[in-house]
Amino acid sequence: MNMLEPIARTLAYDRSENLKLARSVPEDICDQLPAGLAQSPCWIVCHLCLADTLQHESLTSNTPGFDNAFFAEFGPGSDTTMARALMNARFGSWSDAINAAAASHAKLVDAIRNAEMDRLLAPHPNERVRAWFKTLADNICYAVWHEGNHGGQLRAWIHAAKHANLLSAD
Repeated sequence: MNMLEPIARTLAYDRSENLKLARSVPEDICDQLPAGLAQSPCWIVCHLCLADTLQHESLTSNTPGFDNAFFAEFGPGSDTTMARALMNARFGSWSDAINAAAASHAKLVDAIRNAEMDRLLAPHPNERVRAWFKTLADNICYAVWHEGNHGGQLRAWIHAAKHANLLSAD
């Protein structure tokens, strides 16, 4: 078995569960921030697409790009209050963003399964990302935490939305 298979399986499972949560959120409230939460489901799903895209390009390209506009829209420190407008401009709708998150993640998981160890252990090929992760292996390890972290945020949002009567309590 490929030694990266457990990581790929974990990431695929976690994203599947996260997208089940996202699909449970109606589009008309996907950008709400109940109880003062900092990130909405809308921003989280688009942010996951950004992360997948950056990681996939780093794994599959010798000269990975860095989409500055995408990063400005959904990267750390971006304006989460603009998430719906930016999501609609980039993906079209809430369901299209969720589908994009599924597709971008499937490409990433496939790239992880097929990654070569020498490439994973070499310096990260994207100079900008290298400031955070010295190697692709570091970036992939972080991806597991990242997916779980945002899954927790989706769960916290659903809990807060129920208490704010944005979602039914059942």
